[in-house]
Amino acid sequence: MSAYAIVILVLAVAYTFYMGYSDGSNAVATCVASHSLKPYTAIVVSAICKFVTPLLLCYLIDSYNVAVTVASLIDGAALAGSDNVLTGFLFLLSTMISALLWSGVSAAFNVPNSTSHTLLGGLVGAGIVTFGTAAIDWSAVGIKVILMVFLAPAICTALGFLLEKLVFALSGYFTRSVEKVLKGAQVLNMTVLSGAISLNNTQKGLGVYLLAAVLCGGGFSDTSAAADGLPVWIVILFCAAIASGLLLGGFRLIYAIGKKLFALNLMQSYVAQTASMTVSVLSTVLGIPISTGQVMTSSIIGVGMAQRVTGVRWLRFIKIFTGWVITFPVAMGVGAAICALLNAIIPGGSL
Repeated sequence: MSAYAIVILVLAVAYTFYMGYSDGSNAVATCVASHSLKPYTAIVVSAICKFVTPLLLCYLIDSYNVAVTVASLIDGAALAGSDNVLTGFLFLLSTMISALLWSGVSAAFNVPNSTSHTLLGGLVGAGIVTFGTAAIDWSAVGIKVILMVFLAPAICTALGFLLEKLVFALSGYFTRSVEKVLKGAQVLNMTVLSGAISLNNTQKGLGVYLLAAVLCGGGFSDTSAAADGLPVWIVILFCAAIASGLLLGGFRLIYAIGKKLFALNLMQSYVAQTASMTVSVLSTVLGIPISTGQVMTSSIIGVGMAQRVTGVRWLRFIKIFTGWVITFPVAMGVGAAICALLNAIIPGGSL
């Protein structure tokens, strides 16, 4: 592995850690808010799931769909035609710097953002400067990235709303023992949701590494070959990064989602978690990079609307949604600006 590839690997692992730190509590927020598990227990169990699930599934069923999607945002022909290792390095370096920079700025000024779309926006912006607009797979960007900013929240809201209405209609048949059943089911949901979120998020970083393996002297001609030759220790690094991020950052954010948008009871918490789990699993199977914050937040909004529309903290949701919408274009602009700057400063970096 070249020095260039090692630098990109370190930055991609660092960003995966940040995703675990900032988004990791999404999987456990409702479980803790409804008192199904104590915060420490929930975070430890979720962290174990986040470490184990990608490691197992990537090798048991060769599941790299999201990583391939991330890498394929840049047309394969453009990647194959780039024989300048420095050019590829500056492209990926710009991507990671822009993602880390905008994430830091949004955190410092309390601007809601999507860590997933921050990374993807930086990738596309730097890709435009490096390879040109024609090298961007705009259909994939439009459908799997931009459209999902609006479609994923809409689907989660609708699913949360419908499931809550269904459960409420059936609640008359429930006995007193249903509370114990729901707590156990919610813990099960949390483990599946944690695994699905981790599998989706770790593969975003892996997608960047696959590009580095092709562009930065990794010895691979395309990202598919790089995925086939992916060593297990690379996957372990990303799994450890997202799990440790949750362990260090989970307590800070754990109540923000479960309480500030709508006060959830046990039944509502279970419904919101089920909706989030369903969309997360399907998105990962289909190779769609999603924002876990969008999924969880929108599911809670749907449940809240089914119960009492006025009970939803709409001003807070509007602020969060606005942050989601501006994340991708802002990150794309930052990525393009940083890439142009680096290519102007460093000789030999341009194609």
